[in-house]
Amino acid sequence: MSKKTKVDPRIKRTNKYLRDALVELLKEKDVTSITIQEITEKAELTRGTFYLHYQDKQDFLMQSMNEVLEELIEKVKPKQNNEDSAAVEENDKSVSFLKLFEFIYDHSDYFKVMLSDRGLPQFRSHMTEIVKKRVYGELISSIGEAEDGLDIPEDILISYITSAHIGVICSWLESDMKFSPAFMADKLTSLTLLGPIRVAGLENKIKLPY
Repeated sequence: MSKKTKVDPRIKRTNKYLRDALVELLKEKDVTSITIQEITEKAELTRGTFYLHYQDKQDFLMQSMNEVLEELIEKVKPKQNNEDSAAVEENDKSVSFLKLFEFIYDHSDYFKVMLSDRGLPQFRSHMTEIVKKRVYGELISSIGEAEDGLDIPEDILISYITSAHIGVICSWLESDMKFSPAFMADKLTSLTLLGPIRVAGLENKIKLPY
């Protein structure tokens, strides 16, 4: 990832106001029916201010989506220059999952509406790709290294893992996050490494459909 230029705090503040306004409007109506006028009024900003930062509504939606997902990546990626953080990463396999759930918890209103039917249609698929390539990169690399010994094709396994994780995140949000980020991270780690049937203790208790 290329080195980022420092963003003026005033610009970041303006972008947040507009994004928060969008989230509030998405609680009431579909993204396609929301206008720039409604967004700026809800944010208590002028249309002129909006057009200083974005070309149109689609540009705003895409930039906002990318900003949030980039923040997520920054949150969960290993801090390689920090020895203490590196030690934690090595000793606790669920630390990236924990960071992921903590970030989503802190931005739950945004993720809840954007992953719903009212949100941006491509948000879920874009988030899935981000999670697959940037959040679970190490996991997927280790799968690739062991490809010769896999019993199923690598692409099917990766698709299963990432789709399942996004599904778990959506279900957690829909339940108003009744479990803590730490609980979710721990269970998702177990499900990923050991499989759902084994983790649930159902290996000898259910009949498979064949």
